[in-house]
Amino acid sequence: MIRRRQLEIGAAFVVFVLGALAVKGALEHEIGWMADGPQAGYFPFRLGLILLGASLLIAVQAWRDSLRGGQVMLTREGLGRMAWFVLPLVAYVAVAQILGLYVATALYLGVMLRAVGRHPWRTVVPVALAVPVVSWGLFEIWFTVPLLKGPVEIWLGLA
Repeated sequence: MIRRRQLEIGAAFVVFVLGALAVKGALEHEIGWMADGPQAGYFPFRLGLILLGASLLIAVQAWRDSLRGGQVMLTREGLGRMAWFVLPLVAYVAVAQILGLYVATALYLGVMLRAVGRHPWRTVVPVALAVPVVSWGLFEIWFTVPLLKGPVEIWLGLA
């Protein structure tokens, strides 16, 4: 079981890391305001500072709320449901690196619709195939924004 304080401390840590990375990246550029406007690091630096402050506020609130008692936020059953959401997304990202975004999207939708949604194959197959095809037309043709492609797109001559 995971208590609310543990989740909030974890969230504070993640927000802190994001803020620190933003500040570090911004410091590689000028962070001031010049006569011609803001420099490249101006907004990322300030956003990073806001994130660092937010992480501190999250941590203080978690500590203050923990003094009132530890509320259970995530049970074993809830963790299992969350794993059914997170693990397929991680697999989606990994498969996209190997097979490309469009094939990974078809596989992800197929697995999620069938395994999690328990939809019939007559729904799963058309949706899992139509979404990547429509996405390809939208991004590659209409917006002319190439997305990550894999061997299937190359084999079909779409890359």
